[in-house]
Amino acid sequence: MRNLPVRPLPASPSLDHLRGQAKSLLKAFLAGDAGARERVVAQLPQLGDVPWDRHARLADAQFVLAREYGFPNWARLKTYVEAAGPSATTVNPRDQRRSARRQVVYELAASLLIWSRQHEAQALGARFALMPLRDILAVREQLNGAGELPAVVDGLLEGLRHPRPRVRFDCANALDHLADERCAGPLRRLLDDPVPRVRRAALHSLSCDACKLSPLEPGEDLVPTLINMALSDPSIRVRRAAVPLLESHCRDGRVEETLRTLALSDDPAIGRTAREVLRRRDLLRDDTA
Repeated sequence: MRNLPVRPLPASPSLDHLRGQAKSLLKAFLAGDAGARERVVAQLPQLGDVPWDRHARLADAQFVLAREYGFPNWARLKTYVEAAGPSATTVNPRDQRRSARRQVVYELAASLLIWSRQHEAQALGARFALMPLRDILAVREQLNGAGELPAVVDGLLEGLRHPRPRVRFDCANALDHLADERCAGPLRRLLDDPVPRVRRAALHSLSCDACKLSPLEPGEDLVPTLINMALSDPSIRVRRAAVPLLESHCRDGRVEETLRTLALSDDPAIGRTAREVLRRRDLLRDDTA
């Protein structure tokens, strides 16, 4: 079974609409449509080597659709949509929303845990990339309370070694909120990744403690690495991302000197950020104003 990019659900998903999509997919597959065949075989390879008209069922099309939307099966997708939709039996609208919200968070956490245990790092990272911060924090609380957060972190750590840059990027970004003490070494290794956006994501997740449950101890002096990336990384976007991260190390004389150099940078964004950091730390002098 191939790991493919996850499709985002509509803002207000309808179960009837999703059933219609599955029926349309099955009809196109049975008619020999090449695009439908590619979608089905990507999730159910066993259907690629048998007569289409005898072995494909609506349940198969529903399974394919659920996988494309990032759920392990149709039952999970159905539960998610039903929980997110209105319920006529709930009297109090506020209680209804809270109940639906709890169910949505539970289903998200369950899906993430399944992907982690099945070593599906691409699907795991892609789902985190689609989740708003509110959902990430709620899922983190759910997983942490159930003692399952380390298992999801295991899946993200596996994703840091994935051959596809997009997967490494998504998983490194997710660790900004979920990283534990095991993540420092793998994130440091990504600072040498050949892809700039992967380096940038790893740098932020390694250096920023504001979003984490507990500060991430880098294990060794991170200051020289931050300075080097701010001054000379081949990517201007990585250099720009590194500059504000120097602020938490301003007591180090090497950082103050670096910020003064960066304040005179030819790049307006780098110079402005460096001067703002110096100003907040009451370190700005006339020669860098």
